[in-house]
Amino acid sequence: MKCKEKLKEEGYIRYRGAVDASVYEYFNCDCSWKAEWYLKAGHYRCCGCKERCETREPDGFQLFLDLG
Repeated sequence: MKCKEKLKEEGYIRYRGAVDASVYEYFNCDCSWKAEWYLKAGHYRCCGCKERCETREPDGFQLFLDLG
């Protein structure tokens, strides 16, 4: 099963906000152009390459205001 499909089944949604370059520097990522981040309850996971990076640290991820 593909990573994206598995994450969606686990309740993750595609993260469409901006990701700062510092996140990719932290993970020493050589494939930032392929990154596809998913989010679930403050847990970020990437399916861009075979490394499958993940973090709970929100630093570097664009925050959204809850206006509701």
